[in-house]
Amino acid sequence: MEMQVDPIQLLQPARPNRFNRLLANRQLWKNTIYSFALITYLCSLLFFGLAVADVRESGGGMPAIIDLIVAIYFLTQVIFLFVLSGAVERRHQHQPIEFADRRTK
Repeated sequence: MEMQVDPIQLLQPARPNRFNRLLANRQLWKNTIYSFALITYLCSLLFFGLAVADVRESGGGMPAIIDLIVAIYFLTQVIFLFVLSGAVERRHQHQPIEFADRRTK
């Protein structure tokens, strides 16, 4: 028994589902990236504060160094997230590419 498929059904475009539309929404991605950047920035401030408090209390030591390393890590993450948000925004822009005319001497 063969299965018959109507050729008209094959020509109809597939309906985009809701999940695909969410994935293609650049503003949603940009807002999500900014939210993560804010949270990581607040974490870096927390760890800088912990390092300063440890230096004031005990004169510094290994916990203060670890807190500073973690705070610098979070700041690096914030920078990466802002670069990523720029890449998300720039991908949508259409800018012409200009090449020098090599045929003229």
